[in-house]
Amino acid sequence: MLKDRIKKLRKANKMSQEEFAEKLFVSRSLVAKWELGQRYPSTDLIHDIAKLFNVPYDKLIKDDADAIESGDELEACIPGEISEPDSDRDSGADDEALAALADRLTGFLKSLSRDDRTLFLRRYYFYDSVRKISSSRNLTEDEVRVRLADVRAKLLSFLEKEGNN
Repeated sequence: MLKDRIKKLRKANKMSQEEFAEKLFVSRSLVAKWELGQRYPSTDLIHDIAKLFNVPYDKLIKDDADAIESGDELEACIPGEISEPDSDRDSGADDEALAALADRLTGFLKSLSRDDRTLFLRRYYFYDSVRKISSSRNLTEDEVRVRLADVRAKLLSFLEKEGNN
């Protein structure tokens, strides 16, 4: 898994989490979350990690590609100040922002049809591939992609509307 590869590469290069974080311009706490599997680095950061340790990108993400891809898809729908809680804000502010986002996501999920909610959760909570979802839901891969794009557009609209209240 990516979390294990990152930790192994960091330790093999005799870097602390703090030193590693500084090289990537992120916080140490974000690195810790990567290594615990609580968060995935963005695709751009994975490229930076691969470059830093001189390893092929594909080798670094082996077995994690679907999770990373789905995370990138979803991140595009989340306001930037919430999707990157590793900023210089205090952790209390991060916790409040994440709790508010969780409440808003719960409201959004309740607003979806059962089928759309299932698609959303299969892709963005369980990190199922589009192929796996299509075979389990008896849909083509293109149908799954289109429906997920529609749900993400609804999510973005929902969060923008909720953010203005």
